[in-house]
Amino acid sequence: MKKFKFRMNTATLIFLVAYAVYILYLIFLQKNFKDLPLVVGFGILVYAFFLGCRPYGYEIGKRTLIIKYFLWKNSEVDLMQCETICDPVSRWADIATRPHAIEIYTNTKKRYCCFPKQRIEFVDAIVQENKRIHCTVKEYTDVRRKLDKKRRKERKKAERNGTE
Repeated sequence: MKKFKFRMNTATLIFLVAYAVYILYLIFLQKNFKDLPLVVGFGILVYAFFLGCRPYGYEIGKRTLIIKYFLWKNSEVDLMQCETICDPVSRWADIATRPHAIEIYTNTKKRYCCFPKQRIEFVDAIVQENKRIHCTVKEYTDVRRKLDKKRRKERKKAERNGTE
């Protein structure tokens, strides 16, 4: 089993920190505590959603991708049913919120969005589990192209040295 950590979106992280600072501002600098319970209650719900209901890690092994959650049941994706892994498709609603996403599409066109910290290693692990998957992740294909080109050069050099 290969394990990968979740990469939190920068905008979400900024929002959570700003909300915590706002709650501290209300507690320490404001004399009127009338709105404080409502703000703290809403903050607890927001933190529970963003930190508990979002994935915190991924495991790849035995031809499955397991998406781990703190507060829900873990989700399993059968990688043998997946046909495409790619960079995020541009959507107006997701332009600023998903710059580091990797999308996996199944045979039934269901989309799974993953946000791993190590993108290239994550894609490589998925491709190793399902060799038939069509991969169009730009970073991964660029690295693979460079490595293949380097191997070809070394092989040609070894063939020339061996025949001379």
